[in-house]
Amino acid sequence: MSGLLRAVTGIAVIKLFVLPAAALQAGETADKLPEPLTLEYALKLADEQTPELQRYQSDIDNAQADLRAAESLSGFKSSIEAQARWVEPADVVVGLGNEDHRYGITAKQNLYDFGRSSAAENAAQHRLAAGQLRYISARQRRRIEIMRRYFDVMLADLQFYRYNEEMAVAYIAMDRTRERRKLGQASDLEVLEKEVENQRIRHLRYQSQNEQRRARALLAQALNRPDQLSNTLTKPELPLLDRKLDEVENYQKQALDNNPLLKALQREVAAAEQSVTEARARYSPSLQGQAEAWSYTRELGSSDKWRAGVTLEIPLTTGGESDAQIARARARLYQARAALRERQFALQQAVLETWLDLENLRIKLDGMRANAQYRELYLDRSRALYEMEIKTDLGDAMVRVSEAERNLRETEYNIAVGWARLEALTGQMQLDPSVTPTPVSTPTQTQTSTPGASP
Repeated sequence: MSGLLRAVTGIAVIKLFVLPAAALQAGETADKLPEPLTLEYALKLADEQTPELQRYQSDIDNAQADLRAAESLSGFKSSIEAQARWVEPADVVVGLGNEDHRYGITAKQNLYDFGRSSAAENAAQHRLAAGQLRYISARQRRRIEIMRRYFDVMLADLQFYRYNEEMAVAYIAMDRTRERRKLGQASDLEVLEKEVENQRIRHLRYQSQNEQRRARALLAQALNRPDQLSNTLTKPELPLLDRKLDEVENYQKQALDNNPLLKALQREVAAAEQSVTEARARYSPSLQGQAEAWSYTRELGSSDKWRAGVTLEIPLTTGGESDAQIARARARLYQARAALRERQFALQQAVLETWLDLENLRIKLDGMRANAQYRELYLDRSRALYEMEIKTDLGDAMVRVSEAERNLRETEYNIAVGWARLEALTGQMQLDPSVTPTPVSTPTQTQTSTPGASP
């Protein structure tokens, strides 16, 4: 029995590794994943540009463009102008000829616009900071996704190994019942019962083999290498399994202070407040300075060599456009404040649920460890009885050991993902700071208010 078990298991393990290896060779690329793949290496790929991160990067690029446009409102502008004209002078004009050309340089500077340009610039800076914080949040989510997919592959392999052993046990039981039927010691009904059980386990075994392929494909997508299915994965080190939990209120406070997505929404509220200020000042008076210098081919009394001055523009009526702009900006502000409040509530609940899950998993881990130890001792007992040629359940004991191993690892992996999620929620997840596209800028002028305050 022991020899047959080892033979069937050995064939299954060969299939386990050969199938993904063939897929890996078929999808070989220049940047090939190492074999075996480690969790540390997989997490290093979390900062590579995926379609999701590229989308957030494009939002940052758009925000940077908006900031440049806002800065241009108060920027110094200059231009060169040249005019070439041929004219027929009046009869009373003598000696000026037909050429009436001129060229010159013009410079303009916005001197004062009642806060419109500064509000637009501050709003753009807040939107840029919000985009960068959302990028950080996306990086955190991708790290957690890679961890989940990596652990799913590990669990799929353990599940396959468990059903593979159980199929071997079921096949041996069916074969022995057939032999007993030949000796008249078993009925056809008993043989059919064993065949039905063998087919059930056989289906579960092949189903678990398909799950191995599916889990590897999802991991490859999470690593941004959909054509590379990893053959072997290294069992990860999980130092946080016995880490003590703090009070949930402390984690909720950290989340409200440091969560990057919440901070992004706060920046968006600040940007919306500045947009309201900009909308109010858009149709306010503006004061501009202008200087010009010219050269002419025909010098007349009005042909000034240079001129400089200031222009004050005071809008009188806007036909309701000003009110519409302010109303639209206010609506966006109220929407941003509502999104911020919703996120605050959801964040506190998410921290609580994660904290409760970790509490439950901590207790469950103790039970899984005890069960795994019991199954190992039970297997040793069954093996000893088998070697003494006493009737035993060695095959079933081997299956239960594999099942206990998988349940223990699943609990450990859930704890690791739970801690990673809690760190992400509280803004404590360690990320490579050099990957941030641009440093978060701080507006020179800020207007802050509580989410429920009026603009």
